[in-house]
Amino acid sequence: MPIGTALIGWRGYVVALAVGGAVAGGAAWAAQSWRYGAKIAAMRADEAGRVAEAQRQAREILQRRYADVGLINERNAKAEWAAYGGLRSAQIEDDGLRADVDAGRQRLHVAAACPAASGGGVPKAGAAAGVGNGARAELDPAARSDYFALRAGIRQMTAQLEACQARLR
Repeated sequence: MPIGTALIGWRGYVVALAVGGAVAGGAAWAAQSWRYGAKIAAMRADEAGRVAEAQRQAREILQRRYADVGLINERNAKAEWAAYGGLRSAQIEDDGLRADVDAGRQRLHVAAACPAASGGGVPKAGAAAGVGNGARAELDPAARSDYFALRAGIRQMTAQLEACQARLR
């Protein structure tokens, strides 16, 4: 049977229907593919927009945090400079006083009162042991370094305390 005679009749309609169905199905499949492709592209664009907005917000938050940290560091630096700048000037003053005492330009005196030896107070052990009326007791040269260390320690502790208090404000 030749091919031309096989397509005549009901068989021809079936073949035409099958071919037409395949062509229509392929066209529908392509149309659906284009439609879903467009939906996917739109979803990707929306997601990219949301991601870009989230990144922009994160950058803004990070910039504000950096600015806040910068302000806090600046405030702390000013407080420390005020506290430790005073400490440095006090150290310079103490160093000058130490140099004057060591050179003999100044003397360190201790405010003290010694009762007379006959009053039952300090026993008289010789002329060197007594202190005359109106005389001042002078700090022993061996104790001078302790005096200056105490003085520097007090100033340093005060400066540190003021710096801590300034940070808490």
